[in-house]
Amino acid sequence: MTRIVGRYVNRTPCCGAFTGSQAYGSINLMAQEHWTDGRTVHGLMTQDGGIRICKCGQFYLLNECKHVMTLPMEKPRAPDGWQKTKDNWWTRFLGKPTIEEIILHYDTRSQSEIDEEKMKIPDAIHVADSSMPDVFKQRETSRQLQIAARRRYWRYLNDPFRDTYRLHKELDPQSFPDYQPSSEQKENMRELTDLLHKSSTDWLEVSELYREMGDFPKSLKALGAHNGRKSKLHASIFFLINKGVSTPARFRH
Repeated sequence: MTRIVGRYVNRTPCCGAFTGSQAYGSINLMAQEHWTDGRTVHGLMTQDGGIRICKCGQFYLLNECKHVMTLPMEKPRAPDGWQKTKDNWWTRFLGKPTIEEIILHYDTRSQSEIDEEKMKIPDAIHVADSSMPDVFKQRETSRQLQIAARRRYWRYLNDPFRDTYRLHKELDPQSFPDYQPSSEQKENMRELTDLLHKSSTDWLEVSELYREMGDFPKSLKALGAHNGRKSKLHASIFFLINKGVSTPARFRH
């Protein structure tokens, strides 16, 4: 299961502003739907790629921040009037927490004190999928930020097609609907493919991009370059290439 164990305090790579993000003790990748382009639907983890926007207006990646410290998990607020709790045998007999236990296990500060601390280290600001073109236009960006933004935009532009796919599969589970990416989609996929070739190449992702652009020979070649574990995604892409199908597709994870 996905488990939050605290909060990271970071400094942004652009202006060094303090910002906070969740610290995970474990991550669950289960989802209702898994797609060949990497999209998961109703999953237990976010798919934002760690893209955030700083208060100075610059986009950045969470993993590009400078880690300052990790704060433990926030305690629940102490019950109202906890200071008047009587520490006697009757309290213990009823199973009520003592003052010492309240101080140990609860946050005894006032709400204004808690809010003031949060204002000092605000949560990192999320960025909508539709805002990814703004990331492309930013003058100073790392290659990894550009990859994360192009990847998010790829999946975002595929999202309207998913309803078409689901409806088609309900009517005819054995065939696939026609997929015709727009010029904007093709341009974004080409840009993402070029960026991946210049980075530590994820050949499965490159293969999927070529397949969705209808270039099956390049897709098959990229799939053959993948030397990692032969996953269900690998098998699904190989099956679709052999079928001559370019649509993003659901698969059993």
